Amino acid sequence: MNPVVRTVLQRLGLGLITLFIVSIIIFSAIAMLPGDFAKAMLGQSATPETVAAFQREIGIDRPPVERYFAWVGQIVQGDFGSSFASRTGYRRTVAEIIAPRLYNTMFLAVMTALIAVPLALGLGILAALYRNSWFDRVV
Repeated sequence: MNPVVRTVLQRLGLGLITLFIVSIIIFSAIAMLPGDFAKAMLGQSATPETVAAFQREIGIDRPPVERYFAWVGQIVQGDFGSSFASRTGYRRTVAEIIAPRLYNTMFLAVMTALIAVPLALGLGILAALYRNSWFDRVV
């Protein structure tokens, strides 16, 4: 196998493993937070039956491992879930919240890359041409 292809595949594999480990850490940290999310959302006057029904509805009555793999499966399919931070009481999907801001984010990323990539390539080439000079050490 070509060494470049092998290196790229190794980096992609390590990136996926890192994402998996970080997702487990974050999911576990959130699962271990004190308090009951359902009670916090419904308020103190909620009956135990209402709390239990809400827990079933959002899936927090299931074991953490089952919830984690269900969450990962939804993320892989592009379903990022619903936001409970809506003021209107209507649960909006996370995709609905992110979509309007995605254009500006992509525009900023492309503009940054248009500046950073040529600058980095130029400085790298100059550093290679003037190897072991003060310029090479600064860059």
